[in-house]
Formats: sequence, structure tokens, C-alpha cells
Amino acid sequence: MDGYCVGCLRSGGEIASWQALAEGERRRIMTEVLPLRAQRARAARTAARIDEARLRRAVRPLSEPPGPPGWNAAELETPGEATDSRCPAAVLVPIVRRPDAWQVLFTRRTDHLRNHPGQVSFPGGRIEAGDRDAVAAALRETREETGIEAASVEPFGYLDSLATVSGYCVLPVVAFVDAGHRAEPDGIEVAEVFEVPLAHVLAPGTLQAGSVQWRGRPRPIVEFSWCGHRVWGATAAMLSNLARRLERHA
Repeated sequence: MDGYCVGCLRSGGEIASWQALAEGERRRIMTEVLPLRAQRARAARTAARIDEARLRRAVRPLSEPPGPPGWNAAELETPGEATDSRCPAAVLVPIVRRPDAWQVLFTRRTDHLRNHPGQVSFPGGRIEAGDRDAVAAALRETREETGIEAASVEPFGYLDSLATVSGYCVLPVVAFVDAGHRAEPDGIEVAEVFEVPLAHVLAPGTLQAGSVQWRGRPRPIVEFSWCGHRVWGATAAMLSNLARRLERHA
């Protein structure tokens, strides 16, 4: 890692002042700081191995869209609930091919919306009657919400379907987005479009386990933060699903 000793992962300043440090500070560096640096180094090596071929192998082919009820449906079920009655929806999981690093593109919903105001999400929504399939729905919603045209997007696979607390079964469409795309948030549903490095999203420790109260009981979630944005709920769950599928195709 840049700036650290290859063997011990200490910085030059830490090595020079090691003997002068208090025993408690040396112990903190050994038990907290250095393991974290080692973890980040492993994450960087893992991210470097996430090439296009591996990513394509990790997702479901477009010819085999996932069906309901969603890989997480058991977490949301209540006695007597019909899990096959969820409304079909689709989102785009956009991976922007930047020259220096691949980036995951997110939207931040406007604060005045009735449902999920201000939350971070992927572009998407309900599959309408006029949509040919989930891919067409995801591309349409992406254009409507972000202004990114279908010509700049290359869908290449699906993640596993996801059940949501709002009654949807979501099909996540994974796609490459050309770095030259032009994003223009619609301002009605989307306040902002931003990107997070894929390597950061997939790094060990980024997606943190948590819980929220739902229908009077705790429900497990995953979440992470980036530059003041909290990414959680269905969006983070989809990224967790991507990470698990990539692990199986290491």
C-alpha cells in the first residue's frame, strides 16, 4: 500500500516514533489500525480482480430473469400473506466505466416525495403494461429519472429478485453505462445523481449489518455511508446480493 511498509503496514512516521510511543498507543495500532489497513489492502487486491468477465459470470443472464417472491421474502412474510401477489418492478444497477475505476451510479430522491423522500436508490419503478420486459422498464425509468439515454446503457444480466416492504418484487438489471453519458435529474423524483467507486462498495466492511423496526419487530438490513449519503434498505440489499454472487465467482 502506498505510504506504508510492505512488511508491517506501518507508516514511516509510526516506524520512526515507535519506541517513543506509549504502550497503549502501540497496542492500539497493532490491534486496530494495522488490521484495518490489511483489510483495505485485501479489498484493493480483490477489486482489481473484478474484471468484466467475472462480473458477467456472477449475474444471471438476461435470458433467465429471476422470478418472485425474492431472495429475502422470508424476512418480510407475515402469517397468511401471499408472497406471489407482489407488484413487479425493475431497477437499473448502473456501473459506469470510468477510465480510472468503475463507479456505481445512484440517485437521491427529492425530499417532497410521499414515499421514501430523500433516500438513495437506483433508478427504477413499477413495470408498466407497455414495457416489453424488466429491462425495458429499467431503461425507461432510468431515462425518465436521470436523463441517461438507453444508447449509453448496456444491460448484461440480473441479480436475484428482491422483495420490498412496500409490496414490490424488484428485478435488478445490472448494466454498464458509458462514461460519456449525460445525467440530468428530472427534479421531480430525483434531486441528485452521484457515483461511488465499485471497489469501495465491495470492500470488506463497507456493507454493515443493522436493523430497523418493522411491524413491531426488528428487521435486519445492510447499509453504508459515502460523503454524507446513507445507502440502505433495498438498494444496499441489492449490492449485498451482488457481493455474494461475486464471491461465488472469485
